[in-house]
Amino acid sequence: MLLEIVLTVIVIVGIMLFVGVPLTSILNLLLVVIGSGILLTVAFVILFFFGTDIFLLFFRRVRGEFVRIDEEGRFDHAVYRADGTEYFCIFPAESVGRKHIYKKDVCTLLIPRFGKRKIAYDRHSLFIILCGTAASFVLLALTWYIVFHVMGI
Repeated sequence: MLLEIVLTVIVIVGIMLFVGVPLTSILNLLLVVIGSGILLTVAFVILFFFGTDIFLLFFRRVRGEFVRIDEEGRFDHAVYRADGTEYFCIFPAESVGRKHIYKKDVCTLLIPRFGKRKIAYDRHSLFIILCGTAASFVLLALTWYIVFHVMGI
């Protein structure tokens, strides 16, 4: 897919040069398109982690135990049992160090307070969310600095 995108850009730039568009205008256009793509990606990352933080407000803490790794579907998911019900971790199961991470012991989970969805957040997914939220604050500050101070918008 990346090769098709690169080839498409090369063909479009070639056509623009053939028509007579100045090279500086083409480079400025490419910078705007690439910059917009980067800003959109940063915005999606920030919105995902901040949205997840708000979503976690509607979860409650329970004690559960690891049952198994469910290998059906696109990604493997850890399955936990709490209050007699099985919950699957919403994040994919770690593949590196799986024996050390997922042990048959009691752990703390976050499950929905309301609703019928049987999902849970384990300590590993909460760590990922914590790191992602911290990185989102850094990305947000960096984006703010670049847009308003460097670019002067």
